[in-house]
Amino acid sequence: MPIIPRYNLSQTPRHVNIEVSIPHVRVSTSTLDLVIVDGTEIHLYAPPTYLLKLTLPHRVVSEDDVDDSLARAATIPPNNGLISVVEEESTAEDDKVSISCVQSQSTTEITEETSKQQYIIWTKEDLPKLQYNPEKNHGTLTVIIRKEEEGIWEDLDLLGRLQQQPKTKQQANDRTSNPLIKVIDGDKDEIEISNDNNNNNISSTSQVMEDLLSVNNENRPTYGLFQHYSNVFKDYAREGLAHEMLECPNPDEVYNTTNNNVDGDNNTSKQENRRETRLEMENEKFDTDRYLNDLCVEEEGDMIFDSAMLMVPHWAANQSSSSDTSNEESNELTIDNVTSQLSKLTTTEEKQLNTFFTAEESHLLATLPPQSNIPIQLSAEQKRSAFLSLTDILFAYVYDHRTTDGDPTVESSWTVMILSPSLSWLENYNPPYDTILDVIRWNIRRSLIYPYLRSYALAIKLANDVCQIIKCGRRTVIRCLLQLHQIMEKSETHYLFNKLYINLLLGWIQRCEETEVIEFGKEVKDALGLNLLKDNLGLGLVELESSFLESTASSSEEEDNNDEVSYNYESDSDSRGVEDATVSTTAMSKRKHE
Repeated sequence: MPIIPRYNLSQTPRHVNIEVSIPHVRVSTSTLDLVIVDGTEIHLYAPPTYLLKLTLPHRVVSEDDVDDSLARAATIPPNNGLISVVEEESTAEDDKVSISCVQSQSTTEITEETSKQQYIIWTKEDLPKLQYNPEKNHGTLTVIIRKEEEGIWEDLDLLGRLQQQPKTKQQANDRTSNPLIKVIDGDKDEIEISNDNNNNNISSTSQVMEDLLSVNNENRPTYGLFQHYSNVFKDYAREGLAHEMLECPNPDEVYNTTNNNVDGDNNTSKQENRRETRLEMENEKFDTDRYLNDLCVEEEGDMIFDSAMLMVPHWAANQSSSSDTSNEESNELTIDNVTSQLSKLTTTEEKQLNTFFTAEESHLLATLPPQSNIPIQLSAEQKRSAFLSLTDILFAYVYDHRTTDGDPTVESSWTVMILSPSLSWLENYNPPYDTILDVIRWNIRRSLIYPYLRSYALAIKLANDVCQIIKCGRRTVIRCLLQLHQIMEKSETHYLFNKLYINLLLGWIQRCEETEVIEFGKEVKDALGLNLLKDNLGLGLVELESSFLESTASSSEEEDNNDEVSYNYESDSDSRGVEDATVSTTAMSKRKHE
């Protein structure tokens, strides 16, 4: 099976450069195969190992475009009264010929205005170019492709987005990927649905498919980022994985929402509310003594707590460095700064886009499988639910990142799982009923029940970290998810979370617009300014702390009283000793006189 090679993209206003690492491959014109499909899809095959498929955001010039353009230029007739060549110019800088043709009016046409057509004639200089360097990384191939329209393309560093299929093909695959056989009852009767070209048959087929799917889904709880998975732990995962991986006892039997249709049987007893069960278990597992022991950890001092609170994570460091750079550039108007700003505006130098991600992060982002389970058109509720799940999972990631000082341990996957309701209980958020404040509140609850450090001050700091990450934009979120992907991939029990959530989040966040992510970050910031208090967590923390402080105050008073009593006793004994000594000395003096 071919593998995806390491690659990187850069661009100029006229060209796209794809640098592909293909080590230990004998490269020649007969072995390499470069195909451009529909002007946007790039297929590069280096047998027998490497295959790269990319979908560019805009059109590029292919070999077919050059052939068609030259053929069109050859068929342009001379000035015969019907078509006249108005302008023809060729520039070495653009490597193209621009011809403007004006078509005169025909006797059958009624329109009074002439129609003007613009033809761009591509030459052989515009064909894709391949440059091979055997010394760089044991073999590096650079593909230089001409753009149809000049300009700088955005998001070329989001390599996972470039490997997704075009929307037209995804829609075609969705129409043809419906299963042909469905089991509709306990007798396992099979119904085969044929695909006819008749519109009536197609409509009836789709209706039957919807009915079959609805019958199947009635007894199946779903989970995952977009609720596309079911019976994973029952049919596909190894036995016992659900108990090791989740806190939810029976994920394939416990439902997200209760069933209000009571039919008089025992089916409703199995359809427990997953959220209610989770909240009940959290209340049972809340250890008051353990929480009170960490109540004064900030004053007493704890090495892990102090390190977590003082740590400067990568999202804060990137934001501070960018803000410092912008402030310096805006405040100091020197000749050097002006020159550097003008050099950034030049269009002749190559612009490297992949400056945020490291080489390892880019490779991991490129090698992740394309997420075909993400719907093409997401509703507003689906987008909101995905953002809430992202907030939930980022909170758990931030806790582990701070408490481990950015170096994950063997317990990191468990820590992230147990702090996230989406992972530990396969929670599905339903906006507008579930809000950002609810998600943050549930995260804080779990951070005070399960992990090593159970500090409310630390939990508030983590919530602010989540807000800062989302406000930094897609790339910072992607970096956090890539690190989380590595944590889960190395775990023997939690690796399945990548399939259910993390990979889908990585594919979906690359499709989102930057403004969408930043606006949601602002909403998180606004939500943190609301009633995010201890008494809203449902754990009785205010009453617990007040009773603890009262008992502490009373015990301290008793200790003070005991100390005072012991001091008075010692004082009395000392005074009695002095009196006895005085009496004894007077008696001895009397004896001497006698």
